[in-house]
Amino acid sequence: MAVLLGVLCGLCLVIALFAVRLLAVLRSGPRCRPGAKGSVSVLAVAGSGGHTTEILRLMESLSASYSPRHYVIADTDHMSEDKICTLEAAKNTSDLQKNFTIHHIPRSREVRQAWSSSVLSTANALLYSVPLVFRLRPDMPLSGNVEASFSKNEQRNRASLSLWRRSGKRPRS
Repeated sequence: MAVLLGVLCGLCLVIALFAVRLLAVLRSGPRCRPGAKGSVSVLAVAGSGGHTTEILRLMESLSASYSPRHYVIADTDHMSEDKICTLEAAKNTSDLQKNFTIHHIPRSREVRQAWSSSVLSTANALLYSVPLVFRLRPDMPLSGNVEASFSKNEQRNRASLSLWRRSGKRPRS
């Protein structure tokens, strides 16, 4: 009975905290629009293989007003780092200033890693990634990873909507 009461109290606390946070976000909504203060900070989480290609295609289509651009990659993913540097070098031919940073975090799960041990490695990755997000405070987080993101069409729609809000022009479908 005591366990059930503890679970019920915990659930009530989570619901109350969620309601308070929702109220705070809804009240500050009009003041906190991405791009309202100028450029839009982007945090792009690049996976490996096809996920990096997806996110780089999306990043390539964004204008220069989407800066600074922060890329998060696994510390063992050297190929993605090379692809990001190539994209940014092509994008910044006229700029002498570097508008992007690459942040390395531990991989949450290696290929062929046992599920039982992936819990610890995922917790380790969270210890690195959560403080990073709070430090960078991006206006627009993006991910090419299917499990951790919206569908590609929804990402494009959100990017298009964000561009529309910034420019005042209606996006093309």
